[in-house]
Formats: sequence, structure tokens, C-alpha cells
Amino acid sequence: MKTGKFPTIEFQEISRLNPAWSSWICFCEAIKRRGNLSKRTVKKYFEKLVEKEDYAVSEKRQLIDYLYSIATGD
Repeated sequence: MKTGKFPTIEFQEISRLNPAWSSWICFCEAIKRRGNLSKRTVKKYFEKLVEKEDYAVSEKRQLIDYLYSIATGD
């Protein structure tokens, strides 16, 4: 499946509607709305969209695993 601009468009819309939310929260919401994404896609867009100040680098792997579980509904 070609992902195109996902989750960039969803992420930007969520961010615009919720300016007080961190990039992490906005990304979680975008993942929930889209669902059924590969771990590679989740990781790729996590690195592009989530600000590094919004998470501890040492926890990055665990956060991506969590996002993947949201994306797959596990």
C-alpha cells in the first residue's frame, strides 16, 4: 500500500485543531485514525513529525512499538 502523504495531512489537521497538544499526542491521534500501518511507516513518520523534545531518546524504540500496536489494533 502506498502511503503518500500519510500521516502528514492528518497530523497537520490534528495539530491545527489542538494547538496546545504536543507533537507526540497529535501523532498518536493520527495513527489511531488511520490504523493498519506497517512498523516501517510508523517509524518513518515518527522521525519526521514528532519533535525530539517531546520524548526521551532512550525510549524511542518503546514509543514506536506502542504506536505500532495502536496502528494494528493490538
